Amino acid sequence: MRRASIVAVAVAAASQAACLVQVTQVKDAAPVFAQARRDADRYQGRPGPAHELNVLVFDPDEGELVRVSLPMWLVRKVYARTNWEKEATGDGAEDRVERHVRQHLRLEDIEKAGLGLLAEVEDEDGEQVLIWLK
Repeated sequence: MRRASIVAVAVAAASQAACLVQVTQVKDAAPVFAQARRDADRYQGRPGPAHELNVLVFDPDEGELVRVSLPMWLVRKVYARTNWEKEATGDGAEDRVERHVRQHLRLEDIEKAGLGLLAEVEDEDGEQVLIWLK
């Protein structure tokens, strides 16, 4: 799924489940990401199952910061209803990434990763993504 599609699904699902979805305009997302990293660090290595998936995405071109917090029961439901066998039709970079993710990333693997930071990405164009479990 493309990044925009993932955020759209998360926003739609969250709006139906009274989850936290917040979209704000910011010039500098660094303080928000620093706070999110501290939050993830507090949970890193703690025992027990995850109860919430958190995603923070910053698009510097739009100055848009999107925060999504989804309960794990909803993540499991969305994952179960997603057609993971769907073939990406293009040869572009996003389609190759989508195919790779579908082949190698399973919900079970995410849950086994444990609490805390799962992924942190910063593109050359300044886009940032932070994903953590708590």
